[in-house]
Amino acid sequence: MLELEILGSNATAPTREGPASSYLLRTETGVVLVDAGPGSLLAYCARHDLADLRGIVVTHMHADHSLDLMAWAYRWTFPEVLPRVPLFFPEGERERLAAFDAVFGIPTLPTMNSPIAQSWDLREMPRDGTTVHTVDGVAFRSYAAHHSVPSAALRFEAPGGRTVAFSSDTGYCEPVVEAARDADLFVCEATYLEADEQALHGHGHLTARLAGALAAEADARHLVLTHFASPALWDEGRAHAASGYSGKISVAVPGTVF
Repeated sequence: MLELEILGSNATAPTREGPASSYLLRTETGVVLVDAGPGSLLAYCARHDLADLRGIVVTHMHADHSLDLMAWAYRWTFPEVLPRVPLFFPEGERERLAAFDAVFGIPTLPTMNSPIAQSWDLREMPRDGTTVHTVDGVAFRSYAAHHSVPSAALRFEAPGGRTVAFSSDTGYCEPVVEAARDADLFVCEATYLEADEQALHGHGHLTARLAGALAAEADARHLVLTHFASPALWDEGRAHAASGYSGKISVAVPGTVF
């Protein structure tokens, strides 16, 4: 079994519609958090028990995907210390992750000197598309997305063959196409309706139309658009994506389960 629940899908910051980028994959025995954008801990606690968390996978270290890691770590170490679970992050980003603890560690509390390091079993992900990681019985691979920091597109493969892929933040590139190849569900960023070359290829983002084209090239079966600059773009973004993709298209509305 593999289900996807949308905790949050907004780019940059929470809105009244929900948190920034954060998703849950429900496995046979628990849940795996993919990205920890602002507001993710609050949304999670409203519907799930902390004891259900089996691991965290962060696609990249921009704040709208990782800022709540410290909120999670604070809760993991206070008022009681909870069992450690794995935290996967892109290879080469250990120093940026350690900066959380340098800023927010509490020297006078032994269990919170370094909340990130004390809460999670830290595991770097090579973005080579071949190294296989496992979390709670689900295998996944990490691919090199095109973004301004190391960004990992993800491909989860459940026992039985069902596949869920995430683009992460990215420009149009071949490794993300491969991550989404024949995926049953492809969660793809669609930050803009229109954007210039710097936003798309310099910084690394997609329009909804490009997201549709990428899903079509990958032969993904179901495209879930996410990471819009504003929820006001949801309906128009779906129409833009449909111009180049004939499969099923959904919007990552917080609370939706696929």
